[in-house]
Amino acid sequence: MKTSLSEIYQRDRRVWDDCARTYERQIVGGHPDVTAYEEFEEAILDRLLHYLMEKRNRTVRLYDVGCGSGRLHCRFGLQMVDEKELPADVAARVRATRAKQSGCAYESLIADRLRMVEGVDFSAEMITLAKEKLTNAGLGRLIGSRLKLVRGSAFDLRPMEPEPLPVLVSVCNSIGVMQGPEGAVSLFRSMRRAIEKAGGIAVISAYRKEAVLSFALGNYETTMDVCGQPRWLEPDTYARPDYVQVPWGYKRAHNTDPKVTVDVLDRNGKLVLKGYDLQRNDGEVARTIESGHIRTYGDYESHWYSFD
Repeated sequence: MKTSLSEIYQRDRRVWDDCARTYERQIVGGHPDVTAYEEFEEAILDRLLHYLMEKRNRTVRLYDVGCGSGRLHCRFGLQMVDEKELPADVAARVRATRAKQSGCAYESLIADRLRMVEGVDFSAEMITLAKEKLTNAGLGRLIGSRLKLVRGSAFDLRPMEPEPLPVLVSVCNSIGVMQGPEGAVSLFRSMRRAIEKAGGIAVISAYRKEAVLSFALGNYETTMDVCGQPRWLEPDTYARPDYVQVPWGYKRAHNTDPKVTVDVLDRNGKLVLKGYDLQRNDGEVARTIESGHIRTYGDYESHWYSFD
């Protein structure tokens, strides 16, 4: 029996609630290839927003579809606030966050013309994590006014007004984890519906199927404590919910090593086995590359789509 989009949606929501904090630590703020890609996205968004504000004289409403832990909220929220106008304790938090993140200095143009950053995500844990992150960064006073976070579906976006200009983004392959091809189509339709009458802009940033061999295999192999053991690795002795396998380090893009070494822990964090080797199965690797469908021994799935 075919699983419905609604059933996959509910399954995936549970998956992301469970892995949210590990995902934040190991991938969003951890894996060097992912952080490099995030910086690439942020540079593009900086240029787009500045063009719209400076050259087109527009005020902007930025809406992050599948916002996760609020990465863009934090970045542009920091650009909105002037430390000189903040209480001392809040200003100290802002300075400390800016010291760890590039591109987050105060910008008067953003403060004036980026009216709000909004976001929607189906994971309650991700929304909670985002609010914690913003508060810790000294941006708590903006939550609910200029920084808005809603738990909801990316498929249910409503038509937006033309002012401020809506700029919708779905970044870092969010489309790839939105319930398979049917979900990807629903995302396209939802984003188009939201901006069509307003004359807004939609940007989708996604990993390509053509990069599965060079990028995805090593990425998922060395972050399996987040999403579970990839199906192309064997043996599957510890690929069960009662174990967590923690890789020894990150594999970078274009790493062709077919082996990954992990420590096996139980769910209480107790070491079960140190230095356990997993090996790629060539047949499963070939099927993953051909399909672009990332599968693990848990319920996590991701799709890397080709331009074709």
